[in-house]
Amino acid sequence: MEVLRKYFQMSAEQVLGWLLWLVVIQCFFALIMLVSSGLRAAILARTAAGIIENQFVYGERLYGISSDYTFFTPIYHSIIGLMAIYLGINVNKKYYWFLPFCVFIIVLNGRTGLVTLVFGFALMLAKRMAASFQGFVQGSVLVATSIGFVMLGLSFLQAIQPDTYTWIVSGFEDTLALVFEGNKQGNYEQLTDSFLLFPTGLWSWLFGYGVRVYGGNTSNIWFGTSDIGYINDLFMGGLVYMGILYSTIIAHLITCHQKAEVKVRGSMLFLAFFVVLIIANYKGEVARSGVVLTSIIFMCYLFSTEPQNEERTWKAA
Repeated sequence: MEVLRKYFQMSAEQVLGWLLWLVVIQCFFALIMLVSSGLRAAILARTAAGIIENQFVYGERLYGISSDYTFFTPIYHSIIGLMAIYLGINVNKKYYWFLPFCVFIIVLNGRTGLVTLVFGFALMLAKRMAASFQGFVQGSVLVATSIGFVMLGLSFLQAIQPDTYTWIVSGFEDTLALVFEGNKQGNYEQLTDSFLLFPTGLWSWLFGYGVRVYGGNTSNIWFGTSDIGYINDLFMGGLVYMGILYSTIIAHLITCHQKAEVKVRGSMLFLAFFVVLIIANYKGEVARSGVVLTSIIFMCYLFSTEPQNEERTWKAA
């Protein structure tokens, strides 16, 4: 991406356009896998060999080309969806057409990506709608259009992949039950019950145990298992480690925000990145490594180091 920007004299918007077209290509592979179970099985045998034995997951998601279908992939595509929204608001409305592709690949693999996309989308849209009446109208149309595309996509899934449709709808039902009835069910029950593990003793709280408690980890035999990123970081290095790790990420976001152009700072984009990290790190390990953290770091770098015209061409060594 950096080569595209400097050697080929591309702007940050053009580089992001490449990333958006990659989402379209990803959706193409996902559609092929939806209509051909044989091809899907062949692809997953090479990309998800360690997870296809889980029939619950295999029957409901895992579409496209990925090394981590159920967590990093949907969160990453929610970040790219935020890019489509940012470009649609600030550059050209044509970029909104990439948003349905982002939503499509998200819902096929992980519902958490929808949550991060919605919260980031709400932040950016609220800023836009509060800025002017035109922004309010544009935001209202965008919300209505997005809901329409989601409904169409769900109808399409119900017809060709009912198990995936049922899994997505059950997520909405679990959320409504939690918000309006206070009833924890599905993933919410696990994330607020068995996955909430804590160290014992002041020393362990401060410095952890030096192990992850992620499921399937052989080093956590003395503890339970948890997918929650905060809990894994706590067991790995305690509050001291978490403080150093998280403050470094926040400092990077703040520094890039200060260096970015006015339109980027005013778009709430960096705050949306921060919200994505907070939400995603509860569902999985985000702060330590992976495509989510890497992509956000790169996006921040991209927006805060836009080269001047005289810097766009690299000289031969």
